Amino acid sequence: MTEPHDVAIIGGSFAGLTAALQLGRASRRVAVFDTGHPRNAASPTAHGVPGWDGRKPAQILAAIRADLATYPTVWIRDSAVTTLAGVADAFRLTVEGTEVTARRVILACGIADRLPAIQGLAEGWGTWALHCPYCHGYEVKGRPLSILGRGPMALHMARMLRTDWSHDVTLIAHEGELGPDAETEAAELGVTLHRAPLIRADGDGEGARLTLANGIVIETAGLFLHADTSFGAPFVAGLGLATLDGPTGPYLKTGAFNVTSRAGIFAAGDIIRPAGILTPALADGAIAGTAAHQSLLWPDRFPPCQET
Repeated sequence: MTEPHDVAIIGGSFAGLTAALQLGRASRRVAVFDTGHPRNAASPTAHGVPGWDGRKPAQILAAIRADLATYPTVWIRDSAVTTLAGVADAFRLTVEGTEVTARRVILACGIADRLPAIQGLAEGWGTWALHCPYCHGYEVKGRPLSILGRGPMALHMARMLRTDWSHDVTLIAHEGELGPDAETEAAELGVTLHRAPLIRADGDGEGARLTLANGIVIETAGLFLHADTSFGAPFVAGLGLATLDGPTGPYLKTGAFNVTSRAGIFAAGDIIRPAGILTPALADGAIAGTAAHQSLLWPDRFPPCQET
């Protein structure tokens, strides 16, 4: 394993494995490093994915890994990368105390969610505590839905849910400012607004019972919220890459072909977009994989993105 890999992919979930597939089909030496903790691990099923709608996320990943097993130049290691240094054509990765070298790097190590410290919320994450109506809304449509308001994005979610998923929507002003016209907008939408924080959530098999600080209890089929986010691999924040501010946390700035602000480093998946949806992650992986391959042939055609 001393010979440099053509491409090292950090993160072996949907984006990373799709990138590896493109590179494997070009017979390039690829190393994929994965911690085994995909962001949607808590979700019982994945939706909105053509051909795989309603499958368990782990089943989809297993299917992609099975596809990759037919390509002898692709190597998958279930280990975490802890450091990344070097430059294009001479990157150095530390993996369990061992140095691995690569000519190109694809960051597909995702985003980590940090939920508010509310009793019972973490236990419901991915089942009745939900982040995306496109991913989970159809399964709870027509039933009472609620939103954990933590800023202006809560009213954005309220309009979506009230318009196309349920006529019974409750907005909980948990923390942060919802906006100067929150009461008026909620009333116009027909959304019930409670100005008391959520202190406890108890799953009941059909959804959850939400207890507010003022004693009000709300029965809900799904509680939609935006968790705070950070880079899934801690070393990413120290790479000096250009970032953009999203509604829940930073994400990497990329230019054409998913090139970051550092030559030779590409990125794909949730790490480059504020919305965590599976299908764009697959597309990102295909773009980053083919671009990383072609950059080995024509490096000048894949310059770093502008930092500002």
